[in-house]
Order: sequence, then C-alpha cells, then structure tokens
Amino acid sequence: MAYAAEMSDLLQLTEEALRDPGLSGDPGTYVYLLAVLLSFEGVEVWGEQLDGLNDDEYEVPCPICSAENFIVFGEYGFFSTTDSMYMNESAAKKVPLRPADVSALEGPAQKLHSRALADHQTDVASKLTYVFGKAQCAECDAIFSVADAVTNRWGG
Repeated sequence: MAYAAEMSDLLQLTEEALRDPGLSGDPGTYVYLLAVLLSFEGVEVWGEQLDGLNDDEYEVPCPICSAENFIVFGEYGFFSTTDSMYMNESAAKKVPLRPADVSALEGPAQKLHSRALADHQTDVASKLTYVFGKAQCAECDAIFSVADAVTNRWGG
C-alpha cells in the first residue's frame, strides 16, 4: 500500500489527539477527530457522516414510506419529525427516539461508545445511543434503525 508509513503516523497522531484532556470541553473537535480516525481505519460512512453528532440531527428517509425524517438529538430534544422547521416550536408531530441499550451495542457502535466514554466525552457517548438506536417515522409510524438509515443514505 502506498504511503503506509505515513498513514500509520497519521493514525497514531489522531489517536494521541483524541486522548488529549484538553478536548474534554470541545466535543465538536472530538467528533471531527473521531471521524478522521474512522476514515483512516476505512470506515467510510461513519468516517464521513459522524459529524451529524455535531449538527444534533440526521435527515434520512423512512425505509417504508420514504418520507424525509429529521432525527433530532440535542438542544431541541430527542425525536423524529418530518418538519424541517422543528426548531421553531411548531405544532409538527414529534415522536420520541428510542436510544440503544448500551449493553446491547456491538461492532462499531460499541467501539465508538466505549471510546467516547474512555475519552471523557459523555455527551458524545450519549448522542451515540440515539444514533445507534431506533426512530419512528413521523409520517407512517414505521420503526427503523437510525444507523441503518444513515448507512443506506450515504453508504450507497
């Protein structure tokens, strides 16, 4: 592989940066560095889409009816809605999200959650339970995996 030594160095530097105690008050930078790490590890979708954690939302289609749902987790609450103006306290339907049970996380979800906790990024770890949890379509009421919807939208 071309540039294997350089990639190894970049991976190591990213790992060191993620463990920097100075990041404890900067979850946004932490998420960007975590996404870079995932990219170096070849995790394409989450390496590119993890920044939804910083945006406090993902916009994904319902796998059943294709209605665009905003999966919101943060300042405005933890819900799914089809109303793009949900931050204006509209009367739109808001369906509570179902966070993943931490003990049931596996694979990349478990790795990311454990890593965030080990790096003292509790807010990031909490948001990850919603990203790897379930949402209910605000249009047809179908229940679906948020992570699968993100992967299907941007994973090809």
